[in-house]
Amino acid sequence: MGVHVARFKTGSEIRWGVVREEKLVVIPGSYATLAEFLGEGAARARRLAAAPEGETLAVRDVELLSPVTAPCNVVCQGQNYRSHMLEVGQDPDAKDFNQFFRKASSALTSSRGPIIKPERVRMLDYEIELGLVIGRHLSGPSRVKRENLHEFIAGLVICNDVSARDIQLAEGQWYKAKSFRTFCPAGPYLYLLDAEDNARVMNLNLRLSVNEQVRQDSNTSEMVYPPEETLSELSEVMDLFPGDLVMTGTPRGVAAGHNAPKNAKFIRKVLMAVLSEKDLSKLVVKMQSRNPAYLKDGDVVRATISSPDGGIHLGTQENRVVAASRAAP
Repeated sequence: MGVHVARFKTGSEIRWGVVREEKLVVIPGSYATLAEFLGEGAARARRLAAAPEGETLAVRDVELLSPVTAPCNVVCQGQNYRSHMLEVGQDPDAKDFNQFFRKASSALTSSRGPIIKPERVRMLDYEIELGLVIGRHLSGPSRVKRENLHEFIAGLVICNDVSARDIQLAEGQWYKAKSFRTFCPAGPYLYLLDAEDNARVMNLNLRLSVNEQVRQDSNTSEMVYPPEETLSELSEVMDLFPGDLVMTGTPRGVAAGHNAPKNAKFIRKVLMAVLSEKDLSKLVVKMQSRNPAYLKDGDVVRATISSPDGGIHLGTQENRVVAASRAAP
């Protein structure tokens, strides 16, 4: 079995610990970044998990931080779950390429930190995603297979790909729409992967609620492009480094898909025949602006990812949406 670890703050000091129920066994050493921790820190975590000793703290007495640290590459997959493709009018069986985009690492925030809603954003959406933390430097094409995932992925983490849909749709700028500060809650726990966990990566339950109303409830088995295919392709395109984050897409239930018509694909095809891409985007934004499912000031977003047997549990995110006008400077 792998090991659950957390990055946390106590007083003015930032430390790492092995998670044991509601306690943290403090890992000796100082690690300024996730990349630093993935060396000796991860090895110490595994030894402590096998034979716990030393200082122990209660989880409730510390401030949990994002285990993923900036700066790093944050690479995201778009429309990688069958149900999500269907809800936005796309055909998953017709998809013949893996869609990638970027997100600024300055968007990272903790599993308890506020999601700041900019004044200019009217259509704020959520997307629960499984995050893959890169464990080794990939400087050229690599053949990643299901059985050797643990050689490339250091661990797993919950992420929320918060998105400003009005900017994404109206301007066609995914990077800007998804990169505002606090638009990437990550954690609370990082699960350090073992060889025996490789197969379990494709059987994890994802669940997200807004104000205790379940919005997303799915399983990673729904992915169109699984992690091994994704990492193999990315390694042909770009360098990846220890501590980098790959977000693997979201299932159905996002606000943008709320009450979407069953024939959305047909309607979009008809509209594209008579409207320019710009006019179509304006129409979609106008229609979506009346959608009550988008996040509002005061909403609480709760997210969990776990295996059916509970052996992998990435903790619980609970982030409150706060209007920028009310956020502390």
